[in-house]
Amino acid sequence: MPAGSSATPVSLTRDFVLVRHGETDWNRQRRVQGSKGASMNDAGHEQAKALARVLWEVPLQAVYSSALPRAVETASYVAGPHRLNVITDPRLNEIHHGEWEGLSESELPDFDLYRRWREDPTSCSLPGAEPLAQVHERAIQAMHDIAGRHPASDGLVAVVSHQIVLALLKCHILDRPWNQIRRHALGVASYEVLTTGEGFAPRP
Repeated sequence: MPAGSSATPVSLTRDFVLVRHGETDWNRQRRVQGSKGASMNDAGHEQAKALARVLWEVPLQAVYSSALPRAVETASYVAGPHRLNVITDPRLNEIHHGEWEGLSESELPDFDLYRRWREDPTSCSLPGAEPLAQVHERAIQAMHDIAGRHPASDGLVAVVSHQIVLALLKCHILDRPWNQIRRHALGVASYEVLTTGEGFAPRP
């Protein structure tokens, strides 16, 4: 910046609050939960209320959610104390797990395949499942659009979504390979504040 200039430097980073939804009965029953799945159970509602209490002092300007009920319910708790409306975006929906959605682990026709996929989703694919690359593309585009609508100077944006989607977003921010997805997964009803580049670019 030239000597004597009074211009304010433009920030090249911004923070987002990434939030995973509260517990559902399918989580507890260890069912394959993706683009389907139950609403939150009683424990999930209590978890979401606790999240709202933690986040009420965070200066949120907007709360976005996937269009799936368990995420929208969680987002409603987070948004309430800030008097914000929840904005849904189906591009933040969880990965579609294909033919195995809704099955418990004991009902899976090939548990070894599921175990390998859980350990490293880049090593194999589930029957009829949505490709990781497609999930990544839609989620990143959603985040680019969100970043474009909400200047960092106006406060943080909370994004309520799901295990695989949030892990892919974290890998993008941290510039990590997708085979590390499980390492970056958020637990149910948990959140992280992550610093990104401007426009949801990877962290500088």
